[in-house]
Amino acid sequence: MKKLKTWIIDYAHMLFLGAIMYLRHTPPKHYLEHVVEGKIPVIILPGVFGRWAFMKPLGDHISLLGHPVYIVPKLGNNLKDIPTSAKKVYEVIEENNLKNVVIVAHSKGGLIGKYLMAHEDKENRVKGLIAIATPFHGSRAAKLIPHPGTWELSHNSEMIKNLESQTEVNKKIVSIIPLYDNHVWHSKGSFLEGAKENIQVEATGHHKVAADKKVWESILEEIDKFTDSPL
Repeated sequence: MKKLKTWIIDYAHMLFLGAIMYLRHTPPKHYLEHVVEGKIPVIILPGVFGRWAFMKPLGDHISLLGHPVYIVPKLGNNLKDIPTSAKKVYEVIEENNLKNVVIVAHSKGGLIGKYLMAHEDKENRVKGLIAIATPFHGSRAAKLIPHPGTWELSHNSEMIKNLESQTEVNKKIVSIIPLYDNHVWHSKGSFLEGAKENIQVEATGHHKVAADKKVWESILEEIDKFTDSPL
């Protein structure tokens, strides 16, 4: 019964954030205009089926504290394959000449961020990745969704095997792990071996965790740690 309640609440949050992402097409001006000296740039990435504005509440919070916040409109609904998506994210980094970047990503967005750091970031422009409810070991739930955009998230896909083999970048990744994740069906959940940090939070629900204000504070603490750490 408790897990059923978590599913219901989580999908309510998914619908709420989904409404935001379809109603909001352009980011607020303060994303790039309200910038405090010393605050490093942040790129926000949604999960599968998610547009950038799924992350808008968190992006707003980060921006209003003075970080320049960047989005990747070319990801669309985030149904492209992970390598293609990673290239589109890196295009934003190059076009804006960004350095010391922190990527804050939800679910599949975290896999895109890891792939980018392992395969695209030859100039070492990305300081780190904060991944929220990311299926680093895949999820058995992926095969249940009748859309090819989700199949590479399966626990036995070639893409997941490739990402699991890229262990060197794990030391630049912080994994935020919900107490219960109704979408990441794997015994390891979002735990990442060799990560900079694995943070178990009290929030439950695959989508709800991205809107939890206590989780936001943990994310901001981790951004500050990346800010203060050498590249």
